[in-house]
Amino acid sequence: MSQLNDTNRFRSITSRTSAMRVFTISEETLRRLTGLIQLAFGVLNGTIGLRFLLKLMAANPLNPFASLIYFVTSPFIWIFRDLTRTPSFEGIEIEFFSLIAIVVYALIGWIIIQLMWILFSRMK
Repeated sequence: MSQLNDTNRFRSITSRTSAMRVFTISEETLRRLTGLIQLAFGVLNGTIGLRFLLKLMAANPLNPFASLIYFVTSPFIWIFRDLTRTPSFEGIEIEFFSLIAIVVYALIGWIIIQLMWILFSRMK
């Protein structure tokens, strides 16, 4: 009887470990997901940086390219808009909140990647 209990116990432990393997992702897939996340946050930070430069150069907001950049980035920086004052002089604006948004989105992307590797990579 004791051997039967030990066998059942062993089976339950192995069934738990095999259930945990369901949530692991191969290293190649994690690398590809990491690349996609870095690309997405890189494009986002690049467009916010371009917005900062366009405002710094006093670009014409009626220009189609400038208005496209302002339109695309406005949903991503609305939460940061009134965080700091925006000094302006003769049409030139220094949007410090755009720089803060770039840093925050870079940190969010880094945190997502780190969590993904911690949660879904296989232990060696």
